[in-house]
Order: sequence, then C-alpha cells, then structure tokens
Amino acid sequence: MRATRAIVRRLRAWRGYPFRVTLRDLDAGGVIFEISNGAEGHRVLDYGGEQPYLSAMLSHLSEDDVLFDIGGNIGLVALHAARRCRVVSFEPDPSFRDRLERNLSLNPDVRVEVVPIAVTDSDGEVSLFTDGASGMSPSLRHQRNEKGEVTVEARSLDSLLAENRLPAPTVLKIDIEGAEILALRGATGLFNSADAPRALFLEIHPQLLGAFDATADDVTQLVEGAGYTQRVYEATRIGETHLILCRP
Repeated sequence: MRATRAIVRRLRAWRGYPFRVTLRDLDAGGVIFEISNGAEGHRVLDYGGEQPYLSAMLSHLSEDDVLFDIGGNIGLVALHAARRCRVVSFEPDPSFRDRLERNLSLNPDVRVEVVPIAVTDSDGEVSLFTDGASGMSPSLRHQRNEKGEVTVEARSLDSLLAENRLPAPTVLKIDIEGAEILALRGATGLFNSADAPRALFLEIHPQLLGAFDATADDVTQLVEGAGYTQRVYEATRIGETHLILCRP
C-alpha cells in the first residue's frame, strides 16, 4: 500500500483536488473515498495513523452486530464496518457529514444510517467548534483555536433509544475528542439494561478531557463500573489510547 500511496500523492500534485482512491487493505472488495484536501488525504491514505486499530475493530464485528459509530467523521470506520454489519453513524458537523455522505454515494452497495446529532449526556443544543473537514476533528469545547462554531442538536444515547426509532447497539465506537466522557455518562441506562452492548471501541483523549472537567481515569472507572473490564485491544498513539473493551 505504501507504493500505492506514493503514486496517489504524485497524482494529487499533478491533478489537484478532488480525486478518488480505492482502499483494499482491509476490504478486498475495495472501499472508495474522495479526497478533497490534505487533511482528508491523511485520514484516508494513512488511515489517520490508526490502521491497526481499525483492523482490530473490524475483526471484532460479526454479521448480526449493530454498530453505533459515534464520531463518524468522513466515514472511514462506518464504510468499512458496513460491509460486515449494520451501522448507524453519528456526525453533527455539517462539513464532515457532507464528506461522509459523499463517500457513501461512491459506494452504492454500502448502507449506513447517518444521524446528524452530537452524542452527549443531555438533550438540547450545543456549540461545536470546528474548522470544517479540512481541519482537525471538531470538539464540543474550544480546544485547538478553531475558527468556526456551529450550533448542533445534542442527545444522550439513553434518550434516543427510549424513542425506539433506532436499533439497540451491540457495539459502540466512540471517538469524539474528549466528549467521550459525556457520551458514556449519557448511556448509563443502556449499560444497565438487558440490551447493553457487548463491546466498546473507545478512543480516550487525556489531553482534551480536562476541558470537560474529567480525566482518563474517570473514563476508565466509568466503563469498568459498567462491566467492561476485559481489554482485548489496547494501544497508544500520540497520547491517545485506543481500546476495545468487552464484558467478561
């Protein structure tokens, strides 16, 4: 794949944006993405630096799973996972959601339900700080000198699931730039129910959690208190911790 990426980068320099690439590292059938800026190039061509984690997540999915992809971004996880199970992807940022839906349109055999909300611990409206799809991932706290701000709908998982419009998730993937503590707090009813997810794919951001008055230990204690004590995958990248957690 390294040689292919080098070729694609040369094509980008010659042709400019946007251009399309088909990823086959994790899916022999190929998943098509459109790259419209340098940040997307990193997210797609380099898997955001998280290819081992994505591979581990996909290996833990089965055909009867329902994956809630919380923090859908441009769809790297959702599109790959949808070849394996049912996927509901939550992406509140309009710019990232447009890119996610564009990538879905390029893969007509892939089905993903896209939900335009921020998953937190309560219902209402919140500010999302963002530089759009050409910048870093958005956050519910002003943390990286983001220039943009949009108001988006916020919901807790417990509130959403009480409406019975969405299927009960068997797996949660959470990657939301420190707001993982909020999403987890808003799912305590789910964790204590008979429909509790069998696994969590969780990215912990210690450097960003402070803006939410929380620490990585707070996140760990919350998920372990909910019964997710078996770590089947753990890795650290640039201060972020990637976990796959299951109940024993």
